[in-house]
Amino acid sequence: METMTHFYAGVFPVFLALACVFWGPNIGEFFPRFSSSTKEDSTPTTANNVLKGHMEKFGNQAEKIYDIITLDYFPDPEVFYRDYMRKSVPLVVKGALKHWPAVQKWKSEDFLREKFGDSVFMVNMKNITDAYHSYTMPMSMTDFLDDFKKRKVYMDSLISEKMAEDLTLPDFVACGEYMEMLKMIAIFFNSGWSRSDIHFDVSETIFAQVTGGRQWLLTTPTDGKYLYSDEFPYHSGTSPVNWEAIDLVKYPDVSKIAIYNATLDVGDVIYVPEGWWHQAKVTGGIPNIAIAVFIDFLHCLKNAPPSNDSVFIDNCIKLREDKPREMKCNMPLNGMTVKEVYDNYSHLKPQAMKFTIPEFRKDIFEYQPLKSGYSMPTLGLGLGGMSPEEANRSIRHAMRHGYRFFDTDSEDETEATLGYIMGDNPYCKREDVFVIAKVHPKNLGRNATKSSVERSMKRLNTDYIDLILIKAPSCDKEMIDCKAAENPGTWQESWQALEDMSKAGSIRSLGVSNFNILQMEELLTMTTVPVSALQARFDLMKRNTKLREFCNKNGIRFIAHSLLGFKWAKSSSKTNPILHSQMVGFAARFYRTGPASVLIRYALEKNITVVPKSSNRLHIVLNKNSLIMNLRESKDALDALDNFPHIP
Repeated sequence: METMTHFYAGVFPVFLALACVFWGPNIGEFFPRFSSSTKEDSTPTTANNVLKGHMEKFGNQAEKIYDIITLDYFPDPEVFYRDYMRKSVPLVVKGALKHWPAVQKWKSEDFLREKFGDSVFMVNMKNITDAYHSYTMPMSMTDFLDDFKKRKVYMDSLISEKMAEDLTLPDFVACGEYMEMLKMIAIFFNSGWSRSDIHFDVSETIFAQVTGGRQWLLTTPTDGKYLYSDEFPYHSGTSPVNWEAIDLVKYPDVSKIAIYNATLDVGDVIYVPEGWWHQAKVTGGIPNIAIAVFIDFLHCLKNAPPSNDSVFIDNCIKLREDKPREMKCNMPLNGMTVKEVYDNYSHLKPQAMKFTIPEFRKDIFEYQPLKSGYSMPTLGLGLGGMSPEEANRSIRHAMRHGYRFFDTDSEDETEATLGYIMGDNPYCKREDVFVIAKVHPKNLGRNATKSSVERSMKRLNTDYIDLILIKAPSCDKEMIDCKAAENPGTWQESWQALEDMSKAGSIRSLGVSNFNILQMEELLTMTTVPVSALQARFDLMKRNTKLREFCNKNGIRFIAHSLLGFKWAKSSSKTNPILHSQMVGFAARFYRTGPASVLIRYALEKNITVVPKSSNRLHIVLNKNSLIMNLRESKDALDALDNFPHIP
């Protein structure tokens, strides 16, 4: 389909995957010039020749455009099998699904928000690292609708259970025998910008246009040899030819292809047999929504031996020829909603009749025990420096996505904002949330520290704080700027005050921030309550290795601050040398995510707790997805991060 659906089967070769990482879907632009498949078939490329459609879009090279067979009614399932599926004949049925509730209702964004707002879908996001590399992430319908007109986001996902109530099976596959071959039913949704590469799918595709439209260009399986996919020494299912500007000097055989054209409007359906090469582009208005039914009829990936594309196609053709000529529909499902079919007939293909998840997963968040006996999440959201409006939006969005860990600042309004939300939100209770509050160095000393903590508790609307940190051992112009007269007390006095409050039950865990090893050693000699955490600087260029080793040796949890490298940008008045580095960019492209997510995952791999600040809703979700990223998928990417120039 138009995104990566045709690779769901999991056989996308490693080389092509790496090629796509670096060059994107139009990888043909970056390959050396290929010769045509046979010398005598080659199209002359002298200056005297006029190359029809040279450097024009795919399809303009053909001498004639053929129409796909078009009906205004569905053939019955047995006729469809005999005359179309068994014979590999594409088909368009016009207006046959205008009766769908989806067609009538889904054009309203208000309806989509109200009915599907909390359901979670898989979404491809463009321009996370650059224009070519997309990233797949879960996103609620509400979040998607907030962003889909502003960003290049593309929903490519299983349908939700509620969506299935608004859909019926197209009549020509409304039969139990087809459901036994079902692969999945998916939704494709964007704002009208998407264009696919030239590819073929590894299943029979029935594509229904719900809103907007699409233009489809198809070519036969046997004509695929003119698309140069055999330049890959394995089956890839994708052509290296750039469909936006066909270079006929480089790819002369493209002009030999027979092109079949179809334009889908609202309520139209197209059937594309497995192995037919195609390229689709969105037309019509916003939103643009389609439903695809994928059927494993041939299952070529499983039943055809590994090979290059031309041999693979030949094997698929033989598989189709070996299929029975007729099919009897013994279990008609006409008029049933997809929800009813899934509810009553899931035994026919249980692994296929599945819906997208109803809400965000919360179980991916990991926790680490502290010496206090409590546990702290490894990933949270930093709030310091946000305005009340930013903090309100960010906290609520993060909570909806499963965040339960927030790092506040006593010098702004983030404590009060978080306190209000903890007392009134639909996502979690106070006891589910882990809160860090801090004692500013201007409040060092017994009485000042006690007053500071009591003020934080009042603003947080809570009778206890999960973790209190002494923000710095003293005023320091480079670290924590405050006047000497503002902090007559010492950090030692502050720690004693915190211990008293901890023993009284007001504070669950104690820690410090920006302490060096000598100060930590002194602290450990005087404690009667365990030191649970140290927050200090960690980024790719300043790693505080000895301090982290000290913490690990003494059972103290290390929490990173300044992880994303912005302190370097401030000190040099230049762009962030970490976020904008080639090494981090390389890793982000490989993992199809943002640079910040790579840095977060790298810190997590080093057994470091992270609380990056962000008021950007997309970044908050990308940061969360770092929890399931596997940096070890690429030794080169991991080595690049390890070897980044740094101060140990």
